[in-house]
Amino acid sequence: MSLQTRTLRGQITSVGGKADKQLILNDQLINMGFRVTGFFVWPIRIFGAVPGVDVNAILSFARIPSNDQMNANDNRQIGWTWFSQSGGTLLPQPTSDGFSTYQRLLDPDHIINRDLFLSLRLTTDDTYNYMVVLERRTLSDAEAIVTIIKENSQSLEL
Repeated sequence: MSLQTRTLRGQITSVGGKADKQLILNDQLINMGFRVTGFFVWPIRIFGAVPGVDVNAILSFARIPSNDQMNANDNRQIGWTWFSQSGGTLLPQPTSDGFSTYQRLLDPDHIINRDLFLSLRLTTDDTYNYMVVLERRTLSDAEAIVTIIKENSQSLEL
């Protein structure tokens, strides 16, 4: 497996407390895959932001229905991050790196070789920044088949 780092970053705007964006499109190259090593979401305004906003962000292999929330039982979901804003600042207060106090979880056992989606569920509408850090991987035919099965929300017993 050869490794190369890639970064996806941009902004996403919610409407009606929801936002969904496809970050990687299926390129039909099933022997090329990515592993997410970092997943960050933050408001465009750290100070003076709208107080009382709760933000939940989900990375997934497939588009998540608009009424779905974070669900570790859903094999399509591979990453989660969440935070709250209160009094115009983020809670808990950011440390010197600006991110370490946010809550983030990544499933370490995943490879993306087709699609990747970002979904936000919010208590109000606003625009948020995102950054997803990926390691590019070359997959054998057997590895590619296993990742496709896992992407389709199938459970694997190896």
